[in-house]
Amino acid sequence: MTASDKLLMKLSNLDALPGQEAQVQAALQEVIQDSATKDAFGNLYFGDLKTQKKKIALYAHMDEVGFFVHRITEDGFVYFYPIGGWWSHVILGQQVRATCRKNGNVLEGIVGTLPKTSHKMTEVVPISEMYIDFGAHSKTELEEAGLQIGDMILPNTQAKKSFNQKKIIGKALDDRVACTVMAQVKNQIDPKNIEVIGVGTVQEEAGTRGSKVAAAQVEADINIVIDVANGKDTPKAAEFPNRIQGNGPGLVLADKTALANIKLLDYCKAVAEKNQISWQYDLLGGGGTDAGSVQLFAGKPTLVFCVPVRYCHSWNSIVEISDVEEAINLLSAVIHSLDEGGVDLEQF
Repeated sequence: MTASDKLLMKLSNLDALPGQEAQVQAALQEVIQDSATKDAFGNLYFGDLKTQKKKIALYAHMDEVGFFVHRITEDGFVYFYPIGGWWSHVILGQQVRATCRKNGNVLEGIVGTLPKTSHKMTEVVPISEMYIDFGAHSKTELEEAGLQIGDMILPNTQAKKSFNQKKIIGKALDDRVACTVMAQVKNQIDPKNIEVIGVGTVQEEAGTRGSKVAAAQVEADINIVIDVANGKDTPKAAEFPNRIQGNGPGLVLADKTALANIKLLDYCKAVAEKNQISWQYDLLGGGGTDAGSVQLFAGKPTLVFCVPVRYCHSWNSIVEISDVEEAINLLSAVIHSLDEGGVDLEQF
C-alpha cells in the first residue's frame, strides 16, 4: 500500500461536517511537512503567506456532506438536518455515527426505515421525516451519553480497497481525495523560485464559504482548486460517457461558478503530454467548487483539477487509485515546470 493510499483511507474514515472540521485539520497538520497557520474561520495554510516570491495556491476542502442533530424526541429518536446535497434514496436504513462534541463519545445508529403509513412504496421519504434510532430508551439516556442539538452525524463506514486493489471505496472522497493530493504534492516538491501554499478550506459544502476567506489570506498569483465529481462511466450515467475512471484527472473548462483560465489549462495539458501523464478534459455542468470564490477575489488565473469519483454524496464512493496518483504527478510536474523553467506567471 502506497503512502497516498494509506493517507486517503485514513482521511476517509475521519468525520468533518462543515463547521466541525477539527479531525481533518489535525490529520493534515500531522502529515504535511510544512508549517501551518489557521485563520479565525478554520482554514489551514501550509507555506509562507508573507513570502515575496510568486505564489501558487493548491486548494482542497476538508469538510464533507453530512447531518447534524436537529431534534431529540422524548422517547429517544433523533431527527436530523442535512448539510450539503443529499439524495433521499441513499439515506434510509443506513448506519450512521454521531460525535458528541461535549465529551467525544461516538454513538452508532440506524436511519429508521418505517415511514408513516401514508407513504407509498414508490415515493421517496423526505429527509425531514426521517429519524435515527440509536437504540436509546429516552431523550434523557441520549443526553447523558453526551448527545446534544448540533452534533454532527455522518455515514458509519470504513474505507477499504476493492477486490482487485485498484480502487478505494469509502465515504467523504469528496473531498478527501483532494486533501490527499494536496498533502502529497506539498511533501514531494521543493521549489526554489516560487512558493506553493497548500490550503485546506472549510465549509465548501455549505456554499464555498471558507474559500471566500482563504483567497484574501493567500493572494496567490495562480490558484489551482482540487476537487472531485461523479464519474460518468457507469451504466446510463450519461448519454456521452466522460469523466472516466482510469483516464487521469480532469482539467475543468467550466463549472456553474467559474470559467477556467484557458491559457493555464493549455499549459497544464502540455505538461501532462510532455511527461506522459494521463489527463482528460472535464466540464462540471451540475455544480460549483471553491474556484468560484477564489477566482472572483482578485481575478487571478484559476483552474480546477477534478478527479473522477463514483457515487459522491453517498455512504460509499469509489475512486481509481491511479487517478489520484496521476493528479499528484501532474500537479508536481506543473509546479516543477513553472519553477525550473523560469516561466513568467503573468503570461496567464
